[in-house]
Amino acid sequence: MRRRFITRLAVLAAIAGSLAVFGPASPASASIGLYRASAVGVSNAVSPKSITVGCNNVNDRIISVGGRINDGFGDVLMTRAFVNPGLTVATVWGIEAIPTGVPWSVEAFVVCAPPGAIAGLVLVENTAGPNVNDKFPQAACPAGKKVFGGGYYLDNANGLVAIDEFTFDPNLLFARATAYNYGAPGNYSFTVQAICGTPAPSMSRITFLSANNALSPKTVTTNNCPFNTQVSAVGTIVTGALGHASIDMLNPRPQLAAGESTVREIGAYGSNWTSQVEALCVG
Repeated sequence: MRRRFITRLAVLAAIAGSLAVFGPASPASASIGLYRASAVGVSNAVSPKSITVGCNNVNDRIISVGGRINDGFGDVLMTRAFVNPGLTVATVWGIEAIPTGVPWSVEAFVVCAPPGAIAGLVLVENTAGPNVNDKFPQAACPAGKKVFGGGYYLDNANGLVAIDEFTFDPNLLFARATAYNYGAPGNYSFTVQAICGTPAPSMSRITFLSANNALSPKTVTTNNCPFNTQVSAVGTIVTGALGHASIDMLNPRPQLAAGESTVREIGAYGSNWTSQVEALCVG
């Protein structure tokens, strides 16, 4: 009888142990309450056009900007996706690289943080140009801060420059963007933004690479962020197109579980290239 009682206690202890393993996460690893807001502009054949979007609540702050060109089919470039200095309003801009004559629209996405979710938010910008060269600006966070997201914008490129890269350092210290001339734009400038803050308890960068082929468009989605973390920003690196393809969509998916991007050729390119999407995961 005593042996049966001891055995029953051992079974109960094992069950309790397994329940402890799968119990609630500690507060340090819990979601910090990020959310996605979006807006879409009018669909017509006017070029250029833009749309703005803000957070749902007046005291919340934008920590990254994304967007999408709807029905542009590679003839329309998303040349601006940036936030204002106060981190309250984001603007996404589309311009025709090749005249379309058909309706298209611009959609803006932002990831927002409620008060206290991320301490010490600051916006850092770096501008390359104005000149006629391809551009590779990088914006580094101040010491002790990490990058949570960012944005970019072209000035005076007139639809003749492709956005080839918008990416974040694997160590989350800076944001970088790349612009390659598609036509002959003359002097233009290119600015990259990094939105930086006090590091969260859990921060990581995940990526997913497309096939290396001549197909266009390439839409690529990351795996889901680790448990109890959310997407704070989405980036993309295009390799091999060198001005013949441009970022068409940067999408923190609605539940902020994964990041998604689309890259389209400008006209017909015909050679192999890849697109690597990335998401920053924060919790």
